[in-house]
Amino acid sequence: MPRDYYEVLDVSRKASPDEIKKAYRKLAMKYHPDKNSGNKGAEERFKEASTAYEVLSDPQKRKTYDLRGHTGVHDMGFDGFTNVNDIFSHFNDIFGRGVFGNFGDAFGDAFSRGSSDFRGVRGADLRSKLTISFEESVFGVEKQIRVNNRAITVKIPPGIKDGQTLRLNGQGQSVAGRPPGALHVKISVQPHPDFQREDLDLVTKANIPFTLAALGGKVRVPMLKGQIDLTVPPGTQPGQQLRLRRQGITDSSRRTGDLRVQLQVEIPKSLTRKQKALLKDFEKTL
Repeated sequence: MPRDYYEVLDVSRKASPDEIKKAYRKLAMKYHPDKNSGNKGAEERFKEASTAYEVLSDPQKRKTYDLRGHTGVHDMGFDGFTNVNDIFSHFNDIFGRGVFGNFGDAFGDAFSRGSSDFRGVRGADLRSKLTISFEESVFGVEKQIRVNNRAITVKIPPGIKDGQTLRLNGQGQSVAGRPPGALHVKISVQPHPDFQREDLDLVTKANIPFTLAALGGKVRVPMLKGQIDLTVPPGTQPGQQLRLRRQGITDSSRRTGDLRVQLQVEIPKSLTRKQKALLKDFEKTL
């Protein structure tokens, strides 16, 4: 499990963007590959700090990380930097101006132009689309796609949402020996005939006779896998929604939603003479 990103940068969870930037600047100066040639430990610390900065400097990634930790960031399609070339390419000229100001005095031209080892820009990022079923989005799945005549396995995490994009580092284009870029896969989820999704909740409908709504009882409702008996309380009103706890979607961080069932009360369109008489007798008791 990766270290906590706030711990990596040695900042508090309430640190401002400027404090995060300053902390990363300090670590990048200390562990930059040009100052630590051949030092694998320093290289790992440089990648670790860069990953932490990438998450905590992005407002959306930071919000997700604060709520769900590393799993939440993974579900957004970011799994950290695997090599220093990826870092320099991702941040582009940020080492020269955006984060660090001018580092020429500290590292010669390493930050402003890149060293001979790291100034090569990685290959281009590629983009693709993948359509999956509603069930596959809920439970997760592995799919193969073809990009530039290459077969690539895409691991879809459980609970992924329609429109979410997964980032696969190192699966993009590689040119003239440069490190490959990333592959961005946008996920499209097919609708389900019986279920809708609201965050991690599953929402469905169930028809019940008006007698069951009045008297209460059990009704069997579908789930994505199997069925379940739902207890209908006496006096249930048309459109009332009942909730089955922890029967919804479980995401990769093990958070689980509920199954919400909207009850539609069926009123008979025709009655026998006896049924009408019984209802009239009942009406007199109201």
